[in-house]
This record gives sequence, structure tokens and C-alpha cells, in this order.
Amino acid sequence: MQRLTRYGFVGLGLVALASCGASLEDTTALVLRDRLSQVPGLNWLATSTPIAAINQHREGTVHLSGQVDQHLPLVGQNLYQLTDDSGSVWVLTPNPLPPVGESLKIEATVRYEVIMLQGQDIGEYYVEELSRY
Repeated sequence: MQRLTRYGFVGLGLVALASCGASLEDTTALVLRDRLSQVPGLNWLATSTPIAAINQHREGTVHLSGQVDQHLPLVGQNLYQLTDDSGSVWVLTPNPLPPVGESLKIEATVRYEVIMLQGQDIGEYYVEELSRY
């Protein structure tokens, strides 16, 4: 369990204020939440990217949330498949595998693996887990 700092308590207060609709427009509340997610200890507030849209974040960092569907243990690393309503993606992690069926949120770096088949690239996007919430 992570400890909240003074900034964390202030951030949570601001998020509560924004989420209660305290005379803020929806877009203002979303911008506030995104800014607060950059404060140390509050990165779990970041909005999640739909898995189907990770190809738009080429080699960038994304926040994903979904359910663990499959495991694939490798030597020195692990793979698990994360699925949301828009699709699924393989997640490469050095950490222990989360249980199948568990819902989780991660911060990850988007990667693309080129796979050439008869002169055509049929590659696939995957992500490398940076942190798990």
C-alpha cells in the first residue's frame, strides 16, 4: 500500500471537488485529473487509453486498464494478455504475473514488433509494463 503525501491529500481533495461537479465543466474536470496524475503518488488518476487505440501512441507511454485473460511465462520475463471492451494487447513484464481474471490498471510503453511474411509486414503492437496500480 502506498502512503499519500501532503500533495496526495491536496490532489485527492481537488479530484473530489472536480468529480462532485462543483461548478466545473466536464472538460475542466478531465484536464484537472490529467494534470493531477502527473503529481508523484497520483499517477493512478490518469485516464486510460482504449487498447484498440494504442497504435496511435507509437513508442509512447499509455495508461491501460482491463482484465487479465492469459499468461505466457518466459525466461526472465512474463507475458500476459490485457483485454478491455475495445480489444486486447500482450503486456511484457519482469514482475510476477497477475492472476487470470484480475482487473488492473497499468502504465506502459507501446512497442511494435515487425513480422515479415512474404514481403509484407504483419507485425503486432505490444506494451512493456512500467508500473501496475
